[in-house]
Amino acid sequence: MHYNRIFFVLLLLSSFAFSNQIDKSINVIEKTNQKLEKYQKQINYHDEKKEQLFQEYKYVNQEIKATKNYNKQLQNVITSQEEELKNLEEQIIDIEETQKNIYPLMEKMIKSLKRLVELDTPFLLDERKSRIKRLEESLARSDIKTPEKFRIILEAFKIEYDYAKNIETYQEESEDKTYNFLRLGRVALYKQSLDLKDYYVWNNEIRGWDEIEDSNTKSNIRKGIKIAKKQENVSLLELPFKIQGASND
Repeated sequence: MHYNRIFFVLLLLSSFAFSNQIDKSINVIEKTNQKLEKYQKQINYHDEKKEQLFQEYKYVNQEIKATKNYNKQLQNVITSQEEELKNLEEQIIDIEETQKNIYPLMEKMIKSLKRLVELDTPFLLDERKSRIKRLEESLARSDIKTPEKFRIILEAFKIEYDYAKNIETYQEESEDKTYNFLRLGRVALYKQSLDLKDYYVWNNEIRGWDEIEDSNTKSNIRKGIKIAKKQENVSLLELPFKIQGASND
């Protein structure tokens, strides 16, 4: 019996020692699990951070590619604009050179027009001389562009050219007396006094007026004036005129 008690006590002591050992083991395991959990959290955090950095890298990389493409397109645009600017500069040089050459040409054209009026039959002299004066004034004006100057000079030439294609009658003073004038193109110019008594034809050779005595010629001048006023239908006129270097027709 005594041995049994001793054995029981030993067994009990042994059980306490084993239980104590188990508790220590459990504590170790729990601490280990806590450390593992802590490490796992750190791993998860670093994984998330790594993923975040990776996504940021991808985004930045895409932005870099987009920026490179944009820079390339921008460089193409800049290159194109530089070429266009170069072309414009060349055109400006050409325009400036043209303007240098065209000014003497316009000046020469106006002088030619002025000479034409001086040598031509003296119809509408005030109007034609005033037109030439305006051309001379416009040539010196800086507010009128060169193309506009050239246009009005050409327009003046056209007006002079058109005089050759029509007939016209108008009233004007000549030698302090008012006359009816009859112009047949650029070929002939006649004048008739308002009282229908005096008739003249322009003689360009002598740069003066020849008096008309023939009654038939006077009748045709009156008829021509009516035709020019559209008061009579167009018909054949028998009128004398002087061509330089030729006799009366």
